[in-house]
Amino acid sequence: MTNSSPTVVLVALKFAPEAQRDALRNGIARLELALGQEVFVGNPLQMTQVALDDPARHPFAVVSTGMDVRVIGMGILHVGAATDAGWPDAQGAVLLRGFLVDHRQQGQGYGSAATMAAVELARELTSALQLPAKGVVLGVSVDNRVAHDAYLRAGFAVKGRFLGGRSGPQHIMYSPFS
Repeated sequence: MTNSSPTVVLVALKFAPEAQRDALRNGIARLELALGQEVFVGNPLQMTQVALDDPARHPFAVVSTGMDVRVIGMGILHVGAATDAGWPDAQGAVLLRGFLVDHRQQGQGYGSAATMAAVELARELTSALQLPAKGVVLGVSVDNRVAHDAYLRAGFAVKGRFLGGRSGPQHIMYSPFS
């Protein structure tokens, strides 16, 4: 299962052949967070391994397209867990969590492109698993303005505020499936 945008392709690790999955995991291990971002997102390789071991979590690699093809980010689509981000219905949306773009690739539009592609990948996953979700929800720290603005550019809307995030208060953001 993959989903593409003009600048990135998302590759769902659980659906990738073993050799490709190993190569993608190696790329994820090389991702770097910008100074201070570790407050908002965990260790990429650890998050990936936890997701691979959990049947409800579906990790994906963000791969750049064009001349320099490489892993530039990652994320996790978590089904049945929307309430973790303060959404009222666990099954009503797929939770996007652990989403990040390598700090060396930020500011080039990859984050917005990957976020839009993640919504489509979540729609495909929901259809394949015959789930009732109607969109994607995420929580973003009120202190993480860069990510907040990127999610707005990608079509997400603020739907409330959640006080239970590990990095403090969060905006609940949602994007419906098209």
